[in-house]
Amino acid sequence: MERLTQELRHAARRLLRAPSFTVATVITLALAIGATASIFAVVQRVVLNPLPYPDSGRLIQLVHAGGIGMGADLYAHYAGRARTLESVAIWDDTEVTLTGDREPERLRIARVTPSLASVLRVVPIHGRWVRETEGVTDAQTAVLSYGLWMRRYGGDTAVIGRSITVNGVPMEVIGVMPAGFAYPDPDIGIWINDERLRRLAGLGFITHTGVARLREGVTIDDARTELTRLIADLPNAYPESPRVANLASTLKVATPISLKEATIGNVARALWILLASVSLVLLVACANVANLFLVRSEARQAEVAVRLALGAARRGIARYFLTESLILSLAGAGIGLGLAWAAVQFLVAAGPATLPRLHEIRLDGYAVTFTIAVSIAAGLAFGTIPLLRQAPRPALLRDAGRGTTGGAGRFGTRQLLMGAQIAFALVLLAAAGLMVRSFQNLRSIDAGFDPTSTLTFRLGLPASQYPDHDRVVRAHRAITERLSTLPGVLAASAANCLPLENERCVSSPLRVDGRPLPEGASAPGVWLHGVTDGYFEAIGMRVQRGRGIDRDDVERRRLVVVVNQALVDAYFPGQDPIGQRVTSGSDDVWGTIVGVASNTPTAALNESSRAPKLYMPMSVTGPDGLGGPNPANVSYIVRSATPPLGLLQSVRRAIGSVDPDLAVAQPRTLQDIFDRASAQMAFTMVLLAIAAVVALTLGVVGIYGAMSYIVSQRAGEIGVRVALGAKPSNVAGMIVWQGGIVAVVGIGIGLGVALGTSRFIESLLFDVSPSDPAIFAAIVALLFGISLLACWLPARRASRLNPVDALRAN
Repeated sequence: MERLTQELRHAARRLLRAPSFTVATVITLALAIGATASIFAVVQRVVLNPLPYPDSGRLIQLVHAGGIGMGADLYAHYAGRARTLESVAIWDDTEVTLTGDREPERLRIARVTPSLASVLRVVPIHGRWVRETEGVTDAQTAVLSYGLWMRRYGGDTAVIGRSITVNGVPMEVIGVMPAGFAYPDPDIGIWINDERLRRLAGLGFITHTGVARLREGVTIDDARTELTRLIADLPNAYPESPRVANLASTLKVATPISLKEATIGNVARALWILLASVSLVLLVACANVANLFLVRSEARQAEVAVRLALGAARRGIARYFLTESLILSLAGAGIGLGLAWAAVQFLVAAGPATLPRLHEIRLDGYAVTFTIAVSIAAGLAFGTIPLLRQAPRPALLRDAGRGTTGGAGRFGTRQLLMGAQIAFALVLLAAAGLMVRSFQNLRSIDAGFDPTSTLTFRLGLPASQYPDHDRVVRAHRAITERLSTLPGVLAASAANCLPLENERCVSSPLRVDGRPLPEGASAPGVWLHGVTDGYFEAIGMRVQRGRGIDRDDVERRRLVVVVNQALVDAYFPGQDPIGQRVTSGSDDVWGTIVGVASNTPTAALNESSRAPKLYMPMSVTGPDGLGGPNPANVSYIVRSATPPLGLLQSVRRAIGSVDPDLAVAQPRTLQDIFDRASAQMAFTMVLLAIAAVVALTLGVVGIYGAMSYIVSQRAGEIGVRVALGAKPSNVAGMIVWQGGIVAVVGIGIGLGVALGTSRFIESLLFDVSPSDPAIFAAIVALLFGISLLACWLPARRASRLNPVDALRAN
């Protein structure tokens, strides 16, 4: 240990005497290690880390064929009969207005069965969880999220037992959940046991989400087999239900998945690709540092030869080099961890909201341990290279005095590292190029609406204050009238859901008048939108034929509808739909098609095809009208000639003049919704592009440094060539040619690797081939040109060498 401590002190002194080498090495390693550590922290917390529930590996989400979820009666069927499940729960979520002792606030709540706590094995940190009878026969109770408790009530435990008002209904606060509890997502502010979760019972109603805990020793395959058998047994279990046979045929099979898989979704592949990308950056950095170490070790050949000649052991020489490399790698790790911490903070703040478990991401002990391990491995790797290249002792003494020419293959290792840097950089540049093209294609899609200069927000009308359809419609009319009179407002309207927000939309079978369905057949579904007048103008949608929905339609409750072009293609191919009658509600109520609007995306910009949609006046929605959504919870759209977010205070005052207890929720621009639809691709693209640029920069610096060193070592040879009559252009051409050969080999290897691995990112691409020839040709041309430039600069310097000075120096 004493000898090691002494060797470390000597190594530190040597490094301090070579500040240029030390600073360049540490900065190169810090950048690469910081990038690798930050992305590993994301992968570790999102993909590798278990969900924050006890024994979370046994948690599953209950799904059926076609992605169908759960219903109340199906929940009871499983809970009472499934032997593979320890406990089962269902939930859904909705928006509510929280009022009481503070300003009205719009937030999301989860309606849950009390069994959710036993499924997840999480209990409140204050108070208790909901009970079976609460909200059903007893008074309604509420459990607060930690975030809501801290933000609205200042963390005061006296809130337990206090009454709050949710959508006009008084509820007693009975508990506060832990800070890390965020199920089903971090936006949930309150959990309640609501009778509506069970009042919607009926074996055809399957809109809830189910979660369950497997029994000890049971696998997901075991549960899948048993639940599929229970589905087949539905007709025997509920012989009195006329819809049960249809439900059994609809569900077909159970396809439960782990809750972790359901939470992460398809983001894992993108994160692994990002980790692989920054790992390539680390390899480029290590190759660069290895080149620097080769320069340093070759410059000290004479010192090493003398040490060996005086009796130094090979083990001592190994310590000589490895202590330097470990000091440098650990210094790079220390700075890299600081950079990684800052990068993780940025990723959490700027990451897309669609990134699962975003609130859990941090630089934890696993990430720190990984970073230190990678740094030590890197230090050992480039510190060992000088040892592997040590020649026998006579050769060391001979080469230490060599001054004019190098032996054959003397620069082979350096050129190998150069080629590796080029190959790694090409792989990253190709991936980044494909992502950039995909993002461009995604952003150039015709969305069918104009997202610019438009403010949107959610508004809910509590049933306790607006108990019937007419009051709801009148309130929306009053609000839109007030909004339309605000300075700078060009149009204002409301709808139950907006493009790219399908979670708030309603789908229902559509029937066409005069086209009876064959016996046993079911009508195909379409997305239904209840809107107020001026919707198409406010959202910037084009009405291609006919007209939109105007104020007279809403006030006179005219049974008129507007359909999109996708619905026309599906239901009226080759026909004029204007004047045709359709309905999704009562068989006695039919709406006449008066216009055809442009197609808009439902859930994502990159949908393979646009879904059929039907727009109807909000005044004629509901079970007694044309069907469709409940207009109590809607999105408002305000198109403005001024910056839209600047209208927010005026909007709040206008709504408060109609009802001071109404709260505006999720105020944002329509452009934000549009941008969010491509946020995950943009996030991946930006990180890949940064990794590619860093790799390219390190690679070019490495090529330039390697060629400069080769030129300096061959100064005597170049002087002899010039003295014997070689032209400067011939000397420069020789250097560029040799560097160009290395670049071509590196590009060829990198091209093969990039083409072979591009299929791994195919699922992240949109409307571009993973082997797009234009992108690969551009990347090859760019990389080859930059590589030649990096070779030409030292070659130009070599061509200007004075042969006398070069020979004297050697």
